Amino acid sequence: MANFSLTDRDVTELTRFQELLPDVRSYVRQHAPSDWPEFRSVLTAVTDEPLSALAILPLASCAAVGGNPQEAIPVSAAWVVLSLAMRILDDLQDQDRPDALWATIGLARSFNFSAALYALCNELLAQAAWTPELYRVINQHFSQTGLHLLKGQDRDLRNLTLTIEDYWHTIEEKNASAFVLACTAGGLCGPDNPKLLDACRRFGYHLGLALQLFDDFEGIWGQSGRGDLVMGKITLPVIYGLNVAHNRRDELQKLIDDASLAKESERIREILDQINTRDFMIWTALQERKKAVAALEPCPGQQGVTALTAYVTTIFAHIEDVLR
Repeated sequence: MANFSLTDRDVTELTRFQELLPDVRSYVRQHAPSDWPEFRSVLTAVTDEPLSALAILPLASCAAVGGNPQEAIPVSAAWVVLSLAMRILDDLQDQDRPDALWATIGLARSFNFSAALYALCNELLAQAAWTPELYRVINQHFSQTGLHLLKGQDRDLRNLTLTIEDYWHTIEEKNASAFVLACTAGGLCGPDNPKLLDACRRFGYHLGLALQLFDDFEGIWGQSGRGDLVMGKITLPVIYGLNVAHNRRDELQKLIDDASLAKESERIREILDQINTRDFMIWTALQERKKAVAALEPCPGQQGVTALTAYVTTIFAHIEDVLR
């Protein structure tokens, strides 16, 4: 097994970008509506609490292409607000977390706040001190990505993901596109170089896929939330079990046809473990990590490249634990 621990240099470069996150929070706070305290209360997840490492992606991408990461602060601010909106909307649709916003204030108000966050995302971009052309390009990336995200979510809600090809198409729209946005929009704040922007796009794409693979892994074998099987959700581990040859495939198919995912969750996990589905999930995620790191090779900004590589490496920090 490869070593996925971070070096001192990795930690130093990650810290360099994390030091900009208070400025990201301040930017959101500055442009949030002052006459809507209830909305500002929802925003405390961004403005008052420590931001997740996701917020550094636009900053590090800007640095990776040779730009000044401070120029990407509005992108990072809009990205974390968009991420919060998507999380609220996802919780509304899954209803698998008892601590989610909808469980506290109700479905209607949660949806309203999600829509407000989308509007604030646009405002954060409009307030940036960019040229009109740069604003237009970045704003277009955000609006187009929003449509891709919602299209992918709709595919998922309609249960159109039944084959591995279907699954890949869904997560490209529902998940990978969000990380393509974060990295590409951050890169746009640096020098105008299509080759380097494509490197950011490809890094974000493969990072997004790797993260979703781990999310699906956690949904079957993890401890958080109610779990995908209990929710009746068909994700890649189950799809894999339905599409590879093994002596219990017909049994698994019947459980799916009978809508028995929740009732027979332990039995399904047993089948998936028997065909080494955990190994398949981790191997597939590792391939996406490899492609993400390779995508950064043309980028000249070593501080940004190191931080992005370190970020995608941290996903695998506890890989041996999850395979037990």
